[in-house]
Amino acid sequence: MSDRWRRLLQWPGRLGSALLEPVRRLGPTFPVTRGRVLRVVVVLLLAAAGYFVFVRQSTVDRHLLARLVLTRTALSGVPAKAGLSESVLPSQSTFAVTRRAAKRHPSSTAMYAREWYVSSSGPPEAGIVLQLLPDDATASRLVAEEIAQLKRAPSFTEETPTQPETFSVAGVAGARGVSYTLDDATTSAHAPVGTSYTVDYRVGRVAVSELMVSTSTTRDDAAIDKDARAGARLLAANEPGFSLMRTSWPLLASLIYAGATVVVGAGAFFGPELLAERSRRRRQHRHERELRRAREQYLARGRRTVRRQRAPAWSQPRRR
Repeated sequence: MSDRWRRLLQWPGRLGSALLEPVRRLGPTFPVTRGRVLRVVVVLLLAAAGYFVFVRQSTVDRHLLARLVLTRTALSGVPAKAGLSESVLPSQSTFAVTRRAAKRHPSSTAMYAREWYVSSSGPPEAGIVLQLLPDDATASRLVAEEIAQLKRAPSFTEETPTQPETFSVAGVAGARGVSYTLDDATTSAHAPVGTSYTVDYRVGRVAVSELMVSTSTTRDDAAIDKDARAGARLLAANEPGFSLMRTSWPLLASLIYAGATVVVGAGAFFGPELLAERSRRRRQHRHERELRRAREQYLARGRRTVRRQRAPAWSQPRRR
């Protein structure tokens, strides 16, 4: 092994020795006892709990719901990147179930929409609306209402939906869909110009509704079927434990809290003994002061006594 690598390996030990040197110097004066270590451990545990309570900040971020929505659709002919991806206020939902949940549980109710366009000036060719509800039961009621509305044909500007046909999605429990042939409403011939597909399903607390419009007049639900299975897999992996709460740890507050923890920990390690030593010294000084005062009083009383016992000057023999 070269000297360079040997020095590098010795560096952590030297750093540790340098950090422990102040502790060694204080060792004879402040020995590391079990009681002191226990006090420091208690302070650290309380500080850790307080850090999560007082320093950690949690806010509702509805854009986190994008993690539960597909980023690409299986519909061919549309751009891979969605033309619209945004969080929608749950109070704007067309379903009363979602609006009521938003009032009662605002931090656990949200909506997110993602749409794909062929032309920026035209309607979306594919769109997914995802709704997060507070619990599975509420989401189940919402999906039941959505499936009931599948009997109503979707509304388009230049096409008229006709000839509905229902279908199911293999591998997605409870999923229901319906397809409509689209006839051209701008001409008298009303020739078929495409097909629309709508599917609704639920995974846990999340209800999903997807609309897809194809220019093919031949019914083929393979694309929306693929989207539904992919969306269900995504939800199955990410919905359990999902929360709209975003947690942050402010740097300045963390540094201040860490400094306060170090001060309190040092106080817990040295404080009780220092206070006891200060109290002992104060008692000693008080005792010494009382002794000095008593000695001074004793001496003062002694001088006065000697003065009283001395014979008067007139009784003393005169010197010649």
